[in-house]
Amino acid sequence: MQRCFFKASKSEAYTKRRCVERQKDQEEISMALNSRKVAMVGCGFVGSASAFALMQSKLFSEMVLIDADQNRAEGEALDISHGMAFASPMKIYAGTYDDVSDAAIIVITAGANQKPEETRLDLIQKNAKIMRSIIGEIKKRDFEGILLIVSNPVDILTYIALKESGYPANRVIGSGTVLDTGRFRYELGEHLGVDSRSVHAYIIGEHGDSELAKMERCPCRRTEDQ
Repeated sequence: MQRCFFKASKSEAYTKRRCVERQKDQEEISMALNSRKVAMVGCGFVGSASAFALMQSKLFSEMVLIDADQNRAEGEALDISHGMAFASPMKIYAGTYDDVSDAAIIVITAGANQKPEETRLDLIQKNAKIMRSIIGEIKKRDFEGILLIVSNPVDILTYIALKESGYPANRVIGSGTVLDTGRFRYELGEHLGVDSRSVHAYIIGEHGDSELAKMERCPCRRTEDQ
């Protein structure tokens, strides 16, 4: 009985020590991160629109814009900053990868534009090279936050970012089919004459030509003002 009690105590002590170590690690990471700071890599149409939406969201108090064209990043930062008179105070500026180390989230929208005759999968070679370059720069910094991948083809580039960064899976997230789901709900709402926020349907699978509409159950309801 004493031996069993000793083993249990030793196991409990080890478990408790590991919990304390993990808690200490989390506290150190939290101290290194600014939970109110976001970095946007890529200032094209998607990046600038996302940055503007983030400014309006009031989720962050600091946002750094990074682009291969520094002048473009500076221009977008100024344009968005000029709208703060009608929103919440926020520090918005063009920066470099040295500014991402304490960001809570890095949103990556950079990539080559999709031509009319191209599919999203046709962009793999060009955008995979760009993604590897971006992740390489981020890895040189002491970044402990989350990567949010928006660049296309998003599913493949999210996987590349995961493998190239070496970060755990819960720190590398792709936008997936959230945009497609939004479009799908809007179209259904217009067809049914209901608020799209009351349409609970989804697009699943790859964000691209092989995605599927989940139509088995699609509950919809009218709002009081309809």
